[in-house]
Amino acid sequence: MRVRARPMAPDDRRDAILDAVIPLIKENGRDVSTRQMAEAADVAEGTLFRAFGDKESILRAAIERFMDPEPLRNRLRAIDPDDPTEQKVREVLAALRERFEGVIGFTMALGLHGPLPRGARQDGEMWLGIVSRMFGDDELAVPVETLAYYLRLLAFGSSIPMFNQPHPFDTDELVDLALHGALPHA
Repeated sequence: MRVRARPMAPDDRRDAILDAVIPLIKENGRDVSTRQMAEAADVAEGTLFRAFGDKESILRAAIERFMDPEPLRNRLRAIDPDDPTEQKVREVLAALRERFEGVIGFTMALGLHGPLPRGARQDGEMWLGIVSRMFGDDELAVPVETLAYYLRLLAFGSSIPMFNQPHPFDTDELVDLALHGALPHA
């Protein structure tokens, strides 16, 4: 007797499709075909259209999903406040760089211009509050908000391909710059 797989709820099916098509969109931009999307999601093209309506709706949903700031927030929340300061700074900077690199690459692939979609903007100050809670009062020589903005600036600048050439900075170099500057260590 053959066991039938339970059908997916519509929201779960949409999520699964978006998980499969986002890498294609990052790679191909708007040139990705619905056939490629369907193959990546392991569904029929008709399923795509029933779930989203048309290709533009799939792209809009993918943009909204990709730009959702909650994964960044969750990654920041997962940093252990008891870790050494340098490790916390490294993890914050790595998370911000990954976010900016993804957003910049995704928007470039889609040829988006002008203001970023709503979720791509740094969700007000929520990320800042999360970062602020992981550092103690006597842990830094500057207010934690200042360090957070330094890290955001370094992450953003180092995530723009033309700004990160001809010397691509790695996260460790940027952590050292943020924590120790360019002067010799005393």
